[in-house]
Amino acid sequence: MVSSRRLLTTLFGLSAALWASLSLAQTTGTATSTSTGVTDLAASDFTLYLQQQKSDGSWVDLTTNEEATFLNQARCQCKTPIQIRVQPAPTSVAKLSAKTASGTKAQLYVGINCAGLNTATVPAQVMCPNGLLGTFPGIISGLAQGTWNVPTTVDRLFAGSSTGGCTLTGTTTAYLWLDSTGYGYPDSTVSGSSAPSKGITLNGASPPAPVGVTVEGGQEALTVSWSPISSTTVTNLAGYLVFCMRGQDLAVFNPSPYGSQYFTSSNLCSPGVAPVASASTLGNVPGTTTAIPVGAPTAFQNLDPAYLCADRVSSSENSIRITGLQNGIPYQVGVAAVDTSGNASPIQTAFVQWPVPTIDFYTKYRTEGGKSSGGYCAVAGRKARLGAISFLVGGCLLTLAIVRRRRRMRRALRGLPFLVLALAAGSAEAQVSVSHDDSFDTTSAEPESYRTPKEWAFELRFGPFRPNVDSEFSGTTGATPYQSVFGGKRHLMSGMELDWQLFQSFGTLAAGVSFGYYKVNAKAFEAADTNGTCVKDPTTGACVPSGDNTSLRIIPLAALVVYRFDVPATLWSIPLVPYGKLGLNYTLWQVNDGNGNVPYSGGGHGSGGTAGWQAAAGVSLLLDFLDPAAARNLDIETNINHSYLFFEWNHVDASGLGAKNKLHVGDSRWVLGLMFEF
Repeated sequence: MVSSRRLLTTLFGLSAALWASLSLAQTTGTATSTSTGVTDLAASDFTLYLQQQKSDGSWVDLTTNEEATFLNQARCQCKTPIQIRVQPAPTSVAKLSAKTASGTKAQLYVGINCAGLNTATVPAQVMCPNGLLGTFPGIISGLAQGTWNVPTTVDRLFAGSSTGGCTLTGTTTAYLWLDSTGYGYPDSTVSGSSAPSKGITLNGASPPAPVGVTVEGGQEALTVSWSPISSTTVTNLAGYLVFCMRGQDLAVFNPSPYGSQYFTSSNLCSPGVAPVASASTLGNVPGTTTAIPVGAPTAFQNLDPAYLCADRVSSSENSIRITGLQNGIPYQVGVAAVDTSGNASPIQTAFVQWPVPTIDFYTKYRTEGGKSSGGYCAVAGRKARLGAISFLVGGCLLTLAIVRRRRRMRRALRGLPFLVLALAAGSAEAQVSVSHDDSFDTTSAEPESYRTPKEWAFELRFGPFRPNVDSEFSGTTGATPYQSVFGGKRHLMSGMELDWQLFQSFGTLAAGVSFGYYKVNAKAFEAADTNGTCVKDPTTGACVPSGDNTSLRIIPLAALVVYRFDVPATLWSIPLVPYGKLGLNYTLWQVNDGNGNVPYSGGGHGSGGTAGWQAAAGVSLLLDFLDPAAARNLDIETNINHSYLFFEWNHVDASGLGAKNKLHVGDSRWVLGLMFEF
């Protein structure tokens, strides 16, 4: 009996010693792994959000896109308040409610080394002591009652980032540290990479300052240009900002109507928070400009929005014209780049320039003695009246014919986009015949037996053009206003022509209408006085160009009679078709100054019309021989009967049909194009 009692006492003692040993190991040694269960916390039980404070004091979550624009350099420098919201998932409420042991704890850390906190060691090794943002007030079960908001500031989030500071782009991570046992180390199910966390990025780097800046004077305006910043250099470039100052310290527009389109510590920090100076970067390197580079005034250095003189310029553009200025007054101009986060490059260099009166092309023309006073309806002389009447009658008749045959024409025009594809198709592909009538065998038909009737011809026309404006002065003053402004080069004129084929007997006789489009731009000249005298370059004696553009737009209209000798092509399959054209024309023209307005000078205005006549001769190459099968199928499907490549010599006499006060806008030139018969 005594022996039995001693044995039981010994067993109880061993059990107690073993239990004490295990308990001591759990509180002073490395934690051992335990099996997980349905009550264990997991990273999916929590979501971390960033919140910003609205003007009414409320807090709202930031979306991913909003974070990218909110976390910028200025808000970091201004220590802008922000908070992190810890949101337990609905499935975690029961788990958290069960964590009632004494000493349980939840803490929020931020920093690049804070992941080291999530190791199951005793005691806890604090890897980022400065990264603690907050400790939950109470035991961990309190998190089941709702969200936990942890206030901080933008600069505090990135104090321990990989880059450090507010003027660089850096990343950091917020970690939720959870001890649901009260043992002083995190749960194994939410330790290491399994801990609830949120990555946060600061876009604190300003884009580089624009270089190649030029500022040139125009008529009550300044034209500002710069070298574009590559999208590969700044992937989040939003555009450019232009600042202007009249004289030494006056804002151009007071108050500025453009508002703040960027953020700086100077205009964002709350009262009592000292702004942080931006890091020095490359200044605005000037391009080839007559403007005088100077040190940027303080308002430009601080990017004061009161001195903005334009809306933000798109990142795809690199120039802007500032209007509403006063001639002869010096203005300072600065240019900054801005990214999508609102970071703007500092302005270290300003450019001084003066708006100046300018001489556009029409003013130059009138000053040189040009007689055209503009206008569209004044038609002088019997020849001019006869030409205008003939032009109108011919155009009306052809329009009437077009209306009567519009259904067939629409069907044919719908097939034009398929022409190139059809001609480019291989001969093997062309064996598949497209026909609405299965009984029609295109492979055995005679060369022309399958052709649909021809009624129309449509041309796309392209060629160099230079209006002979200066011919008005030949034999008199010898002035060359067009060449002086626009130079001697030719520029592209494009156009279209539509012909109605009246007779198809010995060749094809047609009536047609055509129109074209031409525009040329050049720099307007600086005006020396109100009489149209330009400022002369002291070295070359040439007129000094300004920052303004001037342009001449020409739209020629014509009514034509066309004859095509297509007999050899029809009878003997010779693919060359010579032709000739004769007709009357009326050419609309318009001059614009740097402000986009039609100028007035010498009692006239820079827009009008000039009547004339024209003739042409050319040869067309029938393209059907390149792939007869494809051409045949195209005809069956779309009514495009033939297609041609043509070369033409064209003479246009647009000098007024005897009138002496018309702008000469004709030319002799070659034209290349495509024609389709249907």
